[in-house]
Amino acid sequence: MFTVHSNMNKFHKLENRGFTMIEILVSATIIAVLSTIGVTGYQAVARGGRDALRKSDLEQIRSALEIYKSENSSYPTATSCGVDNLSPDYINPYPEDPRGYSYCYIQSSPLTYELCAHLENGDPSDSYCGVTEACSGVCNYSVVNP
Repeated sequence: MFTVHSNMNKFHKLENRGFTMIEILVSATIIAVLSTIGVTGYQAVARGGRDALRKSDLEQIRSALEIYKSENSSYPTATSCGVDNLSPDYINPYPEDPRGYSYCYIQSSPLTYELCAHLENGDPSDSYCGVTEACSGVCNYSVVNP
């Protein structure tokens, strides 16, 4: 009879195995913190990638503008913040911002211009473009003719 009782104690000890509520909450908190860090890091990398694409697009537009100028002796006129005269002869297709912002082209004179874009990682209080009101949004990155 004594052996039966000792087996019951072993069985009773096995029933109490498992995780406590504190251990589960600590694990859930650690998972939540790591997930938040991962998502935030991913968003920062995605913003940086879109900004790099914007800078590359402005360089493509600038190259097309230089080809246009070499053939026509002046830069094209600006039409509502864009350059209609470049596509499809000088650049095809005309680049579009990945988030729908405008690439702003401002012609200061027949031989000078400014290209502007909105960078997500840029300082929103900076405004490098001369006429940002014409280009639906704040431009905080600028490229000028060489």
